[in-house]
Amino acid sequence: MDFLESMGIVKTARKEADSLLLARVLLRKESLPINSEKFVELAKLNKVLLRTASKLKIPAPVARAAKDGATEAWELFDQMSRAFEERGIPFVLIKSFDSLPDIGHDLDFLVPSPPEFRRAKDLLVTEYRVRPQDLTHCDKLVGKFSCYLPKFVHDFEIYPTISQLGEEYLDPKDVLRDRRRENVNGRQVWLVSSVDGVLIRVIHAMFRHNALKLSDIIDFANMTRNCPSHEIIAGIERTGTQDAFLFYLSTIQRFLEACEVDFPHVTNLKREAERRFGHDRLAFLGRDRLVLPYRIPVPALVMVFLLKAGRDTARGRLGSAARCLLAPPLVFLNFVNAVSSDRLLKKVW
Repeated sequence: MDFLESMGIVKTARKEADSLLLARVLLRKESLPINSEKFVELAKLNKVLLRTASKLKIPAPVARAAKDGATEAWELFDQMSRAFEERGIPFVLIKSFDSLPDIGHDLDFLVPSPPEFRRAKDLLVTEYRVRPQDLTHCDKLVGKFSCYLPKFVHDFEIYPTISQLGEEYLDPKDVLRDRRRENVNGRQVWLVSSVDGVLIRVIHAMFRHNALKLSDIIDFANMTRNCPSHEIIAGIERTGTQDAFLFYLSTIQRFLEACEVDFPHVTNLKREAERRFGHDRLAFLGRDRLVLPYRIPVPALVMVFLLKAGRDTARGRLGSAARCLLAPPLVFLNFVNAVSSDRLLKKVW
C-alpha cells in the first residue's frame, strides 16, 4: 500500500484529510487543530516547511536544518552566479527561488547558448572539480548537466532548454532575452519574466515532475496575481500546452474549493482559458482524491503528451511531436523500474 500511495496510484481518504488540513493552514491561515510530526514531513514534501514553521510548531532541530539548507543554497548561488558573470556566461535562474523562504534540493540555471553551455560545463568540471551526477534517460535526451560542488549538499544543475524529453515549449533564447534583474534576499538575481515564470511552473509540474505540491498552488496564485491573463493564455498557446494548462487550473481549483478559498484572479484566469481553449477535456480524469503532493493520474499524463504531440505536428514541429510520443512508453518503463527489484531500467524518467 505504501508503494502504491507513493506512486499516486492509490489515494486514501486519510491522506486526503491530512493534505487538506495542511493546505488550510496556509490558504486560510488557520492553525493546525492537532499537533503531529507527520505534518512536518508532509510540509517538507510539499516545499512549505519554513512557511508553516510557526503554525506546525516544527521541532527546533528540523527548523534549524531547513534554515541552514536555505543559507547554503544562497551561498551556492552567490558562488556560481559570480563565476558565470565573471566569465561572461549568460544565464537565468529557473524555479529555484519561486517558493521563498523554502528552497528545494537543487539550483537550476538555464544556459541556452550551446557554446556557453559547454563553457559552463567545462568550468564546473575542470576548475571546480565537481562530482557529476548520474542522469535519467530523459535528462540525457534534454542534455542537462547535474553535479555537486565540493562542500555543498545542494545539487547544481544547468539546463540548455525547458523540457522533459527534448520536446519544444519555450524558446530558451527568448527566455534569456526577457530575463529581469531583481533584488532577492539582498542579492541581484537574474529571474525569468513574470509570464515565463508562470509557463515554466506549469510545464515542470505537468510534463516533468508529474505532480503538484502545495507550494505550486500557493506560488501559482501569487505569481499570477499581477500577471495579465491574456499574456499567460497567449504564452500557453505558443507552448502548445492548452490541455495540460486546463487540467492544471482545474486541479488547483479543486483544492481551493475543498479548502473553501477563493482567489478571484485564478478563477477569472480559468474562465478566460476555457473561453479561449474550450472546457477541460481531461476533467473526467480529475475526480480522484486530493492528496498532496498531488500525483497527475497516469492516463492524464499520457494524454497531455499525446495531445501536445498532435498540436506540435499541426505546427510542423515534427521532432518535438516525435519526442512527445516517446513519453507514454517511458512512463510505462518508469513504472516497471519502480516495481522491479533488479532495477535494470534505473533512472528512466
